[in-house]
Amino acid sequence: MEPQKIIFVIGFKLSKYALSFVFFYLMVLFYSPKTIGTVQFAIAFVTIFSFIFNLGFTIAHLKIYPEEKDKAACIGTLLTFKGFFIIISLFFYFLLLNFMNLDLVLTIIFTIFIFEQIIQGLNSTMSNILIADGEVVRGSFPWIVISGSKIVLLIFGLYIFPTNEITLAIIYLLSTSFHTLLLFIFVVHYKIKKPRKYLLSKYLKYTYPLSFSAIIVLISGNIGLILINVWISTEAVAFYYAGDHLAVFRTILPNVISLVMVPIFSKNYMEKKIEKNKLIIKNITKYFSILWAGIIALSFLYSDELIIIFLGDTYRPSILVFNILILSQIIIINDIAVLTDLNARGLTKQFSTIKIIGECYNILLTILFIAPFGLNLGISGVALSILFKNLTYSPIIRFYLWKKYNYSFNFEILLYLLAALIVILINPVYTSHFNLIKVYYLVPVFVFIDITLFIGILFILRVLKKNDLKNIKSILNVKNLMKILYEDLTSKNEKNQEF
Repeated sequence: MEPQKIIFVIGFKLSKYALSFVFFYLMVLFYSPKTIGTVQFAIAFVTIFSFIFNLGFTIAHLKIYPEEKDKAACIGTLLTFKGFFIIISLFFYFLLLNFMNLDLVLTIIFTIFIFEQIIQGLNSTMSNILIADGEVVRGSFPWIVISGSKIVLLIFGLYIFPTNEITLAIIYLLSTSFHTLLLFIFVVHYKIKKPRKYLLSKYLKYTYPLSFSAIIVLISGNIGLILINVWISTEAVAFYYAGDHLAVFRTILPNVISLVMVPIFSKNYMEKKIEKNKLIIKNITKYFSILWAGIIALSFLYSDELIIIFLGDTYRPSILVFNILILSQIIIINDIAVLTDLNARGLTKQFSTIKIIGECYNILLTILFIAPFGLNLGISGVALSILFKNLTYSPIIRFYLWKKYNYSFNFEILLYLLAALIVILINPVYTSHFNLIKVYYLVPVFVFIDITLFIGILFILRVLKKNDLKNIKSILNVKNLMKILYEDLTSKNEKNQEF
């Protein structure tokens, strides 16, 4: 059951990002790069300060909820903390706006995104209540709603409102609100009790090491867009955002594994099934590494066509950003399940230390790579800082985790990359006679050939075997998947009982 649920979460994430791409494509058609850049700058700036209600309590809930009998009190504890910090965040945000010298339009946009971020905080809380209870399908299905509603609202707004920054900001706010409504329908039957003293202490004890790392992660993830706006231009923000947005599915793997696997790992530790966790980590690392090696090959071969056909030649600077970000992920693919397991084991101090050092390193590299007084590499410098950070920091961390906690490294990843490289080298044999931007309808044919070639090379290298295909076929059994989807979306959860 667990692999199928992971497939659903990945599928919903992919659907969300596919719809997000359609939304971005429509934005590019009807909104100027300056408008898009302004809105993305506002999102990045407000997101940095959303740490006040993103201090790690939802991760604590994923860990503690499966271990406790009083589920209703756990939910009450989580909501108490989140409500308290949302009130503080409102006060902080408007105090911040009072000290910022913004024009009227930017003030309105910032205010809209303040409320949008707070609603997102509520959404993540409801989603994690469901996922901690094993309801990963219900917890992740509404992701599709937020992206789908953006498309509908954008098209609808074209006929009524001007295509400016305020309209775009309102579209984000309304789509996030639709997400809230659907999640509320799924969680409304859960019982809630007043938090118990020992639970308040337990959540705080687990969360406080994660709090500072949560702040640093938010800063690191958004500082690039802000510095591009300061040191380059607002239009350049749109170009970087385009490459980052198209490569955003690289965040699917860490997000999915963190959400789904923390409760599963925690339950296995509680039941003394340590070897089961080791097997899960091994399988996650192998199959996701193979998947990502294939994605690297396809991105290097067809990124020009992807961006120019859909976004236009104006967004050509986004191509290099896209490729660098895709490549950077393969280096840390081995780390994702391991770091999730650290949280499940309650080693939050170690996890936080690793994240804080890594993200501070990334912030320094970002400044060095794009600053006028540094290397001045433009928007590609932000992506290069991520790649360089992963190349230099990840091996050190993995060596430490291997020596300290006996987490092994999957060196077969080098063979997966070799297979991807062979595909990249062979591809020109059958594509060089075509201008794929003009005959774009042939791209799916060549992608199919490349994927078939990639899988064949993996078999030749003996890193992919018949048993692997049987496992994948079993996990992707359509009949079983549809049954799980129907049951999870329609059945009433009875596990959350009041004690």
